[in-house]
Amino acid sequence: MDLKKLESLGLSRNEARIYLSLLSLGEAQAGRISKAAQMNRPATYDALDRLMEKGLVSHYSSANRKVFKPAHPNVFNEQLKERKEAISDVLPELNALFNSSKAKEGTEIFVGRKGIKSILNDVLLYRKYVAFGSSGKFLEIMKHDFVAFQNRKRELRIDSKIVQAESARKNIELRRVAYASFKYLPDSLALPVTIIVYGEKTAIFSWGDTPMATLITSQPVSKSFQQYFQELWKMAKN
Repeated sequence: MDLKKLESLGLSRNEARIYLSLLSLGEAQAGRISKAAQMNRPATYDALDRLMEKGLVSHYSSANRKVFKPAHPNVFNEQLKERKEAISDVLPELNALFNSSKAKEGTEIFVGRKGIKSILNDVLLYRKYVAFGSSGKFLEIMKHDFVAFQNRKRELRIDSKIVQAESARKNIELRRVAYASFKYLPDSLALPVTIIVYGEKTAIFSWGDTPMATLITSQPVSKSFQQYFQELWKMAKN
């Protein structure tokens, strides 16, 4: 099994190795676990202690020796439920603090696909958005993350209008996966960046070797871009 899959659930590399070894062994003393995981004794004991704190390993005594047992993998589901409940409890208060913040206006820089994805997740918190600029780069660079974003948009019934260059009309795949209304302008009016305007926010994406985005939180800026988009929408063709 790929250790990264367990690491994505919150385990360190050593914890993942020990837990997988214990699942294979069923139950065992530390020496046998250490050998199976190909780790030294101190690292093995350290990982076992942390796994016990996380509820993923238990132990009992046999002939004055500790024998360790792995918890059933379903424990991950239970822990996930607990985290969701904890988040649900604290989220309203956090949202209230965030919304009451006076320092709302500002500019942030996001780098790489993970940074772009975080902006897409933010867009999903709004009921609608408009977009224009560079055509087809989102799908080309973000791939399955872009498709997942569009699927979630469809589920949430988020309204979106997009203006693209005329040459993008032939991008059948983009229109197939995107949950949006499209219009097209002459290629001479195309921009080298992609701009998404939602709520009081304006995200400007550049698609170099490393994708980047500038997120501007400002009602006046957002309003100006919205007005500009409306003029483009009137000029564009279906």
